[in-house]
Amino acid sequence: MGIERTAEVRELRLRVPQADLESLYQRLRAFRDGGAYIAAGLDRIVPLAYADDLLDYWVGGYDWRAHERRLSAYSHYSTEISGQFVHFLHLRSVRPDARPVLLTHAWPSGVMDVLDAAGRLEATGNYHLVIPSIAWTALAGPPGGSPSGRSAAGWDDLMSRLGYDEYQVGDDRHGIDATPAYTEVTEAKAEQRGLDAAELAEVRWFNESLTAFNEGRQVSALVLSTALLAWNAQLVNLDVDRDALLTGLTLAWFASQLPTE
Repeated sequence: MGIERTAEVRELRLRVPQADLESLYQRLRAFRDGGAYIAAGLDRIVPLAYADDLLDYWVGGYDWRAHERRLSAYSHYSTEISGQFVHFLHLRSVRPDARPVLLTHAWPSGVMDVLDAAGRLEATGNYHLVIPSIAWTALAGPPGGSPSGRSAAGWDDLMSRLGYDEYQVGDDRHGIDATPAYTEVTEAKAEQRGLDAAELAEVRWFNESLTAFNEGRQVSALVLSTALLAWNAQLVNLDVDRDALLTGLTLAWFASQLPTE
C-alpha cells in the first residue's frame, strides 16, 4: 500500500517562469484598463471598486513566489482520470501501518486551505495524505462535460492508482471522519467513506435536488471562465483572504503549463 503505479502518475514541478507571470499581469491590466469588466456585466456580481483593488493587488502587491515556495515544500503529482488532468499532493508517512486519508478542500478554493491541517496530521506520522485539487480550482482541468457526480469515483480511482484500496475521507472543515464532498457515493463504499445511512440519504438528496449549479458550470465552462475573478470573489465573499484567493487563481491559470517529470 502506498506504492505508486508510476506509469499513471507523474511528478509535477511547481515553478512558474517569470516571463509567464509577467504575461498574466499584462492580461490583467488590459482586462481592467480596457473596460472589459463592466462590458461583461461583472460589476453587477462584484463591485467594480473591489475588483479594481484586487487586480491592483494581484499585479503589484501579491507575492506569488512566497506561496509558490510554501507549496513547493510538498510533493506534487499529476495524473489523468477520465481524460481530465488532476493535480494532487501526496504526503507519505514512513510508518508501514499509517492509514491512507483522502483530504479535500472546499470550493472555490485550493489546496492552500488544507496545508495547515495536513501539516498537523503529517507530524503525527499516522497518515498517508492524498490532497487533490478539486475540479474548477487550483490545477484541476475542466471535466469535459462529465457529471459532477463522477468526482467520488474519480478520487476512488486516484486512491487505487496510488495503491490504497482502503482509506478514510476528510475535509478542511470537519476532520478525518467527516462526510466527503457531496458526490455520487454507492452503498458499497458508504462504510469505507465513513457514511451512515442518514448521511448517505443526504448525499442522494443533494445529488438529485441541488446539482444544477454544478452542471451549469460544466455546460457553460467557457462563459464562466471569462468571469473567473468575480466568480470566485462572489462565492467566497468580499472579506476573503486575498492571498488565499489569488494563490488559487494563479495556480488555476498556470495548470496546463507546469512541467512534469
